[in-house]
Amino acid sequence: MSVFAQETHGTTLMVLASSAGVLGGISAISGYFSVHRPSSASSAPGSTDSDALYVPPPNIPTVSRYFTGRTDELKSVARALGRSDHGDGVRICVVHGRGGLGKTQLAIAYADERLRQAGSLVWWLSAPSYERLMGELLELAACLGIPEHNSKSVMLNRLWGRLRDTPGWLLVYDDVQEDSLGPLSARASDARPSLLPRTGPGSVLITTQRREGWHHLPEPIEVIALPDLTAEEGHAFLRKRIEADDDGKAIDELGAQLHWLPLALDQAGAYIADAEISVKEYLRRLPGHPTGNAAATFRLSIERIVSAAPEAEDLMRLCSFLASEDVGRDMLLHHRELIPSPLREVMRDEAEFNRVVRRLSNHSLLSRSGDSRGASVSYAMHPQVQSFVREGMDTQARLLWSQSVVQLLEAAFPLTPELLDERAACERLMPHVEAVSAELVWGADADDHEYGAARDPQALARLLHRVGIYQEHRCDWVHALEYFEKEATLRETHPGDALGLATAQLAVARQLYLLARLSEAEEQCRQALDQCLLRPDDPAFLPLRAQCLRQLGGILRENLQFPEALEAVELAIDIYERHGAEWDGLDWAVAEQEAGMIHRNAGQLAKALERYAQAGRRIPRNGSQEPREHKIFRAMLQRDVGIVAQDRGDLEKAEQELREALEVLKASRGMDDFETSQIAKFLGDVRRRQGEELRLRARRTPRPFLRRRLYREARAHLREAAQLLDAVVELHRKRREAEAHKYAACLNKLGSLQHAQGRTALALETLREAEEIYVTKYSSDHHYRAKTLSRLGPVLLSAGDRQAAEQALREAEGIICSRLTDVHPSLVAVYERLAVCTHDAQEASAYLIRARHIKDAIGT
Repeated sequence: MSVFAQETHGTTLMVLASSAGVLGGISAISGYFSVHRPSSASSAPGSTDSDALYVPPPNIPTVSRYFTGRTDELKSVARALGRSDHGDGVRICVVHGRGGLGKTQLAIAYADERLRQAGSLVWWLSAPSYERLMGELLELAACLGIPEHNSKSVMLNRLWGRLRDTPGWLLVYDDVQEDSLGPLSARASDARPSLLPRTGPGSVLITTQRREGWHHLPEPIEVIALPDLTAEEGHAFLRKRIEADDDGKAIDELGAQLHWLPLALDQAGAYIADAEISVKEYLRRLPGHPTGNAAATFRLSIERIVSAAPEAEDLMRLCSFLASEDVGRDMLLHHRELIPSPLREVMRDEAEFNRVVRRLSNHSLLSRSGDSRGASVSYAMHPQVQSFVREGMDTQARLLWSQSVVQLLEAAFPLTPELLDERAACERLMPHVEAVSAELVWGADADDHEYGAARDPQALARLLHRVGIYQEHRCDWVHALEYFEKEATLRETHPGDALGLATAQLAVARQLYLLARLSEAEEQCRQALDQCLLRPDDPAFLPLRAQCLRQLGGILRENLQFPEALEAVELAIDIYERHGAEWDGLDWAVAEQEAGMIHRNAGQLAKALERYAQAGRRIPRNGSQEPREHKIFRAMLQRDVGIVAQDRGDLEKAEQELREALEVLKASRGMDDFETSQIAKFLGDVRRRQGEELRLRARRTPRPFLRRRLYREARAHLREAAQLLDAVVELHRKRREAEAHKYAACLNKLGSLQHAQGRTALALETLREAEEIYVTKYSSDHHYRAKTLSRLGPVLLSAGDRQAAEQALREAEGIICSRLTDVHPSLVAVYERLAVCTHDAQEASAYLIRARHIKDAIGT
């Protein structure tokens, strides 16, 4: 019997809104096609086109008309990814090589050929970072018609499921960095989901500069090193790029000086063609460079463009601080007032702005993709070009353009990032947020002239706060903490922004609380509360003060300081009572719920139910018009009522409440959502206990037919418990590094289920793992460990070690009595199990009397 606070997470309520999908207007794009499900034994005879799967139009970039050579490499990729019988595994080909070798162009050429031959799903994914790739995959999911969901893991699983039903697909992962794909091995400690599909009738092509680490990927995989262009291929490329006959010796001399690097050759060829000069003349203008890199070609091209259109350099400077790809034209034009002149004036005339873009594009300094009719135009700049542009700026220029990008992103980032229908916009902007955050300087230079983030902290602080909220509502608390901590650091530089600083400190405290770093969370929360208490008459601080008190209550509850926790939450409720008419009533209701959780964790179950009922009354019912967040909140209350029923031993009521709550959460969030998984975990444990009770009744009945039926029902209950718990344990296993306490709680329930299934050795191993987590992360006398010991006792008894079983249960009793109370509901299970362990009948009777006394006290 368990009522520990770690098992629930009711202090945060994600306010979500329905989404119409990531991309609107996709049906307006012509040329879409469908593929059919692969035939299988399960397919219905005579199936028609109604079973066809929609495949969106391909999004691969246009093949460069100057693409030349790479015949052998294209054949190698085709062989690696060619169709053959390879079971359910995805074929993977990795093409690696140094920057500027033309890996992307090779991938585009192969994808284009694959599309023309196969006519199935071909999709391009930019993968310079994990977050960017995640956003690209979510966009693909939306284009495939997969319903939007607040959980990234849910969306990914749905996408992988769709790909399993789509034959012949190809995903191109371009510019993969070291951390882009997430964990490559199932045994990795990385809690994030992998961004590679592992099953399905398709293939993945990866371009990267990484040479090592690919052995962790599952077979079949082939790794191809992309060599430099041969002199013959480079010569052919340059001749095609300059689109004119020229001195072959001069071409060879230029190619040799540039080491036949495709990016440098492209820059040089663009300059020669645009200036209408000979290769010899270009060589005279090109300063010699001992390393033969592309810097000289970049400088020549930029100088030529700037001489004709100075605004072009400003556009390059702006783009150099953004992500290398997917710079939306609409984002730039809609917020052009934030961009410095003279580029701002040029952007007011779209025709003139397009001419500037064409100049850069003609010199291969900027690429353009998309259809202006569909408002999907975006720009990209090669990372090497970005680095060159940034390195060429002085301090003042870096300050001007980095801050312009910050203000641009702040204006573009949604004001309500917690809403489902804002997910797509947030994901698309995240790579740019990461890029500008990485480039900004956070301090001051040697002359104490502040620049970078420190020059204009307010704009960046507001942006970081919204990004942190977005990450929090994605349940990515580790990254949310990083953004909120950066925000708090910036807010501290401006003492006059007390409200902003307190808000950031509370956000930091909330993430630390969710990550079970309670002492740090309490420190941050009290700092935020102190800021509010310094201004008791300022109405702007009242809502924040109530939130701080509620958060402090949750932290103190986890630390078993129940009177102090209740006092904090009651103070918050008092604020809502005095000002509740002015604010959202849901906050007041959640505060009442949190008071109920404190009573429940303290073992005061009747009082807990009273507060849950009071919380429900705070939200009026509006029938079919009830807001979605109110329905979710009511489901959370049902969860809490179900847990109390489980604590009281009323498993029938517990099942009913938890099952109804689970249906609501599944419909709105899916099974991979954190809150949904918690309900599934409790329901699985209830079904396990029901199965054990049925099996005990079966052993006691003398009627053979009834015994058989009871055993059959018990097995069904245990099967359902396994289905519920297996998914939950796997979800938390991926997050075990950051959320060890939640993973251990899952192991506790899994261990009891394994014991009920007769897998004693496995149950012992599982519970020992949970115990080790609690001892390592907390302490040997932590009250969470008492739960594990309580469940471990029966397992040790089944293993034949009665003495160890009794010792574990007595230790659990001691921890609960010292950390909680000697009449806590958790002791019921401990005493009932001790009664079984002891050989002394009088002692066993005394244990059962104690258990009965506690049951009577909690209303059972």
